[in-house]
Amino acid sequence: MAEETNHIQSKFISDRFDLQDISNLSLFLYESLLTVIAHGNAGQSIAAANLYPLHEKDALGKIVANDELINASNTSGKLYIHDQKFTLVPGVLFNPAHSALYLNFATKINAQEDEVIYSKISDNIQVLGVADKALLDMLDTSLPELEISHGAAHVLDFFLNHTKDWLNQEIFIHTSPNSMYIAGFKEGELMVFNRFIIHEEQALLRYLFTVLQQLAFDQSHCKISVFGNLDGVYSSVENLRKYFKNIHQTLPTQNTTYQRGAENLKNTQLLEAYWLQQQS
Repeated sequence: MAEETNHIQSKFISDRFDLQDISNLSLFLYESLLTVIAHGNAGQSIAAANLYPLHEKDALGKIVANDELINASNTSGKLYIHDQKFTLVPGVLFNPAHSALYLNFATKINAQEDEVIYSKISDNIQVLGVADKALLDMLDTSLPELEISHGAAHVLDFFLNHTKDWLNQEIFIHTSPNSMYIAGFKEGELMVFNRFIIHEEQALLRYLFTVLQQLAFDQSHCKISVFGNLDGVYSSVENLRKYFKNIHQTLPTQNTTYQRGAENLKNTQLLEAYWLQQQS
């Protein structure tokens, strides 16, 4: 079972967890949540995870300084930053030297504060984002070999690995606290991919209808697959079925394993509890 410590931390730990056995870490940073996952050295199995709500302005600094997983002897890992500053670039057009230029077409970046990051997703897509330089400096002491990617790369990797045997009109949604990623596929080809901040169900519906209209999808027949907890975006499958007939809450395909006792991380319904990004 997850344990709450002073209402700021949920822990998921295997029966035989040992800090010395950590091989690498996976960190997932949302606007209001940090997930720190430790993988055992016998492979990519999940041995422990700490979840931190980020309600206070200085919470992240305190977590980085005190989290036992981040400050273990392990010095490698990957950080996925989930925020609104990202864009996709076709692989054939991508030139790393022009990364900031690509991003500036989609979102405003500050060269003094933001470091441009990019990740390859298949041969066709590069996901570009930014990392706050102050955050990177904060993490550098404990995790000097940390690899950085935008969280969209993790989600899109999952979506693109599930494009077989689809209908002609498919929508994928991944929810997390107060936000969602949405992807639209037409005949198996990615047409739309975006992330939205959501603080009420009406906003969720507005974005869904906008994407359907943009793709000229049929509201009654388009298949919508939801991954994650809809409570985090103030809705439910029952409510959404009033508007969309072919909508389903779906359990993510799992490509990671757990050490015994840590499996309850899956109860969070976060994608990182199920999916390790594939090596491109």
